[in-house]
Amino acid sequence: MLQPDSFLKPIAIAFLGLGLLAGPAHALTENYETPPEADPAKILDGKQLGPGYAVLNPVRSDGFLRIYQLQTDQGVEQIEGDGLLKLRLAEIKALVGLESLKNDASFVDGLKEAAKKPVEFVESTVTDPVGTAKSTVSGVGRMFSRIGRGVEAAVTGNAGSPADLAKAITGQAEARRELAVEIGVDPYTFYQPLSAKLDETASVTTAGGWTVSAITALLPGGIIINATRTADNFRNLIVDSTPSELEARTEETFRKAGISEPSIQAIKANPHFTLSEKTVIAYRLQAMPSVQNLDVLAARAGEADSRTVAYFQLRRIVLAETYHRTVSGLGKIEEIGGVPVGIRLDGQAAVILPLDSVAWTETVARTFAGVHEGLGALPFPPTAVDFLITGDLTPTAAERITSLGWDITGSYPMPEGPVH
Repeated sequence: MLQPDSFLKPIAIAFLGLGLLAGPAHALTENYETPPEADPAKILDGKQLGPGYAVLNPVRSDGFLRIYQLQTDQGVEQIEGDGLLKLRLAEIKALVGLESLKNDASFVDGLKEAAKKPVEFVESTVTDPVGTAKSTVSGVGRMFSRIGRGVEAAVTGNAGSPADLAKAITGQAEARRELAVEIGVDPYTFYQPLSAKLDETASVTTAGGWTVSAITALLPGGIIINATRTADNFRNLIVDSTPSELEARTEETFRKAGISEPSIQAIKANPHFTLSEKTVIAYRLQAMPSVQNLDVLAARAGEADSRTVAYFQLRRIVLAETYHRTVSGLGKIEEIGGVPVGIRLDGQAAVILPLDSVAWTETVARTFAGVHEGLGALPFPPTAVDFLITGDLTPTAAERITSLGWDITGSYPMPEGPVH
C-alpha cells in the first residue's frame, strides 16, 4: 500500500538535483520493479577480466548505482558505482605495471640500493576481506533514503596522511607524485597496494639514483596516459605542491569560488576524498563564477559520509561544470528540500546525475515524487527538464520519467580528466 503524500515527500526529496514539469503524480508510484542483475561482460565490454582482477557475476543494482564484487589478489572487494570501479581498475592496471618493473635487472639493483636506506612504506591492507557480507544497497542508495528522513551525516577525522620529513628532504615525495601523475593515478590514492608500490618505486629515484622518466620508460605500453587525461596546469599543481601547499591552495580556491567557510572546513576535514579530489572540486567550482549558490553543491560534498557518496558528489560537480561550460549555462543551484537543482539561464531545470542504472524501485519512485512536488512549488517553475545521467534506465523507469515531460539523455560520458 502506498504511503500518504505527507510521508512520501520528505523521503523523496533525498534525490540530488532533479527538476520537473507538471505530470501525472500517480505514474510515479505504480508498478515497482526489482533492479535487474547484469552480466559484467556486457557492462564492461569484455573487460570484466584482466591482469590482477576479475569482476564477479552477476552485477547487482539498487536502482541508482551498480554494485560490483571485484576479485583481486587481496580478496573480494565490494565497489559501488561505475565511477569507483573504473577508478579501481585504473589503479590495478598501474599496480601491475609497476610490479612488472621487477623484471628489469637494473631496476632491481636500484631497489636493493634503496633497501639499504629504508623509508617507511605504506602497508597493504584490505578493508573488505573475503567473506564480508554483500550489501544490496549502495551508499548513495542509503543516502537517498536517509536524507528524506532528516538524518544528517557527521564527518569526523582528518583527511590526508602525516608528513614524512625524510621523504620530503630526499625528494622521494615529489618523485612519488610525479610518478603517480605520469601513470594516471592519484598520488594520494586510498588503494593501499598501489600506495605502497608508489612508495617503493619512488624510493629508487633517491637511494637508487633513477629519474622518474627512466622508470616510466620501462613500463608497458598504455600505462603512460597523463598527456590525454590531465591538463598541464593541474598536473603541475599536483606534482609541484607539497600536501600542505596543495591544501592551502585548495582552500584559497574555494574562497575565490564563493564557498562558505563551514563548507570549506567540512570538505577539508572529510576523510572520504583524497587531497587531489578536494582540489578538483575547488577548481571545478571556481570555473563557474557566474553560477549562484554554488555552496549548495559544496555543502553536499562536505557531508559525504562514505567513499561511495564522496565519489558520487565529486563526479556530480565535475558533470555540473562540464554541462555549464559545454551544454547550457546554469544561472543558479536551487536548494529544494535539501536537494540541489540546476536552474538554467533559459529557465529549464538541469538534472545532472552520475547514475549507473535507474530502475523504478519504491525508493526511486518516492524520490521523483518529492522532486516533482518541490520544483512545481517554486515561484517560477522550470519550463522544461533536461534529465542527464551517465548510465542507463530500465524501460519502466524511462516510461515513468518521460510521462512527466522530461527529456532524457542517457550514457552521457564523464569528461576526460582524473575523475572517472
